[in-house]
Amino acid sequence: MRKARRTAEMQQDPGNPMPYPQFGYPQPNVPAHSDPSMYMAGPQAGIYNPAAQAPLSPNYYPQQGTPFMPVGGGNEQNNFSMPTQFLQNPVMANMAMQYGHSLMGQGKEVLDRELNKYVSTSRIKYYFAVDTAYVAKKLALLVFPFTHRDWSVKYNPDEPVQPRYELNAPDLYIPAMAFVTYLLIGGVSLGIQERFSPEGLGIQASTALIWALLEVFVIWVTLYLMNIQTKLTSFDILAFCSYKYVGMIVAVVVSFIMPSAYHLALMYVSAATMFFLIRSLKIQVLPESSRDAYGENNASFSGEGSKRRNYLLVFMGGLQPLMMWWLTRQLARP
Repeated sequence: MRKARRTAEMQQDPGNPMPYPQFGYPQPNVPAHSDPSMYMAGPQAGIYNPAAQAPLSPNYYPQQGTPFMPVGGGNEQNNFSMPTQFLQNPVMANMAMQYGHSLMGQGKEVLDRELNKYVSTSRIKYYFAVDTAYVAKKLALLVFPFTHRDWSVKYNPDEPVQPRYELNAPDLYIPAMAFVTYLLIGGVSLGIQERFSPEGLGIQASTALIWALLEVFVIWVTLYLMNIQTKLTSFDILAFCSYKYVGMIVAVVVSFIMPSAYHLALMYVSAATMFFLIRSLKIQVLPESSRDAYGENNASFSGEGSKRRNYLLVFMGGLQPLMMWWLTRQLARP
């Protein structure tokens, strides 16, 4: 009865706001709000509080039948948040990742196809097919080649034998690592002599690289001018000629320990490198019979052709000590 009497009194007085708008009693001339902060708290909970409503911006122009929309800054904020919403969508993010992977795959295929026109990637991988045991044995062979007896190279008719299975096969892993180590040792040597500078180290690297490429080019031109036919490729020549960096490192390190022993160490490693190169290339360039290292007949192995091949071996072997002295003369500790 009390509740019914109170409701009747409130309906007779339209200026008195309803205390419980959530029960469905309409409030005159007061818009409904879904924001709880627009209603008072405490004992007067549920009563609409006009002071809590933020003042309308002058950019808001209400139109009949349409919601209030900002004229100025709202669109800019929405446009700014679109990339973030795009990345937060897992479906769109997965599509973007798949599209990126497909582009990378297509670019790799195009690069491999263009590179294979000039250099075979499978051929390059062959020269880096090494393991730890091969590297250790090959380094010992380069420093102490005088005790080695078997210099023949195993040949597989189906595919070349990888260096890891054949100690006498050329590789590019040891020359590449020796070249980098030579540059590092050179930087240490220049630092000990108080002559180190980044420009000097760069000049050392570029000079060594230019001399290596020039050496390979000269040998290749010599093969062409002497009309010597061999199965040696440019990578084989580069590998055999770059083994001298191992001896150069030994000579420079010895100069750190005992500066007066640099020339003795250089003489030994030069002789070892020359012996290794001649014995390794002899089976390729100058075999004892009329058959080459791959079992094929070659008429140029006798007579005048044999003399030209001897000259080639002497030229390649004698070039190594000269190059080793030229590239280490400024790095050895005086």
